[in-house]
Parts: sequence; structure tokens; C-alpha cells
Amino acid sequence: MMMHGKLNMIHGTLPTEIGNLKRLTYLNLGLNELVGPIPSEIGHLEQLTILELSSNQFSGPIPSEIGHLQQLKSLYLVDNKLSGPIPSEIGHLQQLEGLGLGYNKFLGPIPSEIGHLQQLESLGLGYNKFLGPIPSEIGHLQQLEDLVLSRNIGLTGTLPMEVGQLKSIREAKFSDTSLTGGLDDLAFCKNRHDHDFQLIADCGGLNPKITCECCTSCCRTGENGRTWCHYV
Repeated sequence: MMMHGKLNMIHGTLPTEIGNLKRLTYLNLGLNELVGPIPSEIGHLEQLTILELSSNQFSGPIPSEIGHLQQLKSLYLVDNKLSGPIPSEIGHLQQLEGLGLGYNKFLGPIPSEIGHLQQLESLGLGYNKFLGPIPSEIGHLQQLEDLVLSRNIGLTGTLPMEVGQLKSIREAKFSDTSLTGGLDDLAFCKNRHDHDFQLIADCGGLNPKITCECCTSCCRTGENGRTWCHYV
């Protein structure tokens, strides 16, 4: 069973009765005007493989019951007003290939349980309020091609060596963070000459926070908070 309500200007909240659709495999309600929390009853949809709720106005945390959706291959909650930490139960979604949580208000550490998502190819966490170091467990994601962490000024420390050893990365964005150190000798730098390769970090300006031998763009943030990037 599929439910496709994308770009239908649907208003209001997502009803708890959505949890009664036990045979639902595909739920796309992106690009609407839905508000309020994502109901915990979403966790009853255990046959769901695609959940797309991007570009609404959902608020509050991701319910921990999301961890019940163990058939899920695609989870996109981009461009909402979601907040709080990512629940550790996200690590139960071991069939997941795409996870997009960017452009929200998530905070706290990036959970190490993301390292359990061995099938993940795309991880988008940019434009949030994540804090602390990048977990080394992301280095377990050997299928990962896209890693976006930009605009999380609370991310600190250096890029874990384990993440630097990921060989399949085609796009990595680390700009507008508080990461420091070097992005040198990265395994995925071998992809530098592929036409679609992107590696973006805060390696611009006179005193860059990052040194980077294979970046395609270097960024710096001015005193007014604006960011400039240039190709290298």
C-alpha cells in the first residue's frame, strides 16, 4: 500500500490514526504545510520502506518508535522545525540507504548508533545545532557516498581517522563547523578527479581552521557571520 500526498498543500497535523495503516510501504507527504509532532504511532508501520516528510513544519523530537521501522530504506525529514537529539533507536534501521535530517533544529551529539547503518549511502545532517565530535563509528559506513555536516557550528575536534578511511565518498561537506586539524591523506581523496566529487571545508582565509590537500572548495566565515567559499 502506498500513500502519496506530496505538494498537495495539506494543512494541519499528522493524525495518530496513520498508525492503523499497517500494510503501508510508502508514505510521501513532503512539500505540504503539516505542523505539530510526528506521532509516535508512525512506529506501527513496520512494513514501511520509504518515509518522506520533508519541507513541512513538523516540530518536536523524532519519536523513538521510529526504530521499529526496520524495513525502512529511505528516511527524509529535511526542512522542518524538528528539534532535540536524534534518538539512539535510529541505529535499528539497518536497511536504511538514505537518511536526510538537514535544515532542522536538532541538537546534542550525533549518536554513535548511526554507525550501525551499514547500508547507508547518503547521510545529511547539515544546518542543525549538533554538538561535540564527529563519532568515529561513522567510519563503519563503507557504502557511504554523501556526508553533509555543514552549518553545525557546535561540531568540534578533528575528523576521525576512521571517517577519513571511507573510500566511496563522492561528496563531503564540513564547512561552517568548529572542526580543526587536517583533512590530508584521506582515502576518498583518490576520487578528487571525478567530475562530481566535492570536498568542502573551512580551509579558506589567512588562518584557516582546516588544512586540506584535496578540497574542491575552501570556506571562511567573516565577522558578520557571512560565509565565503572559493574553488581551489
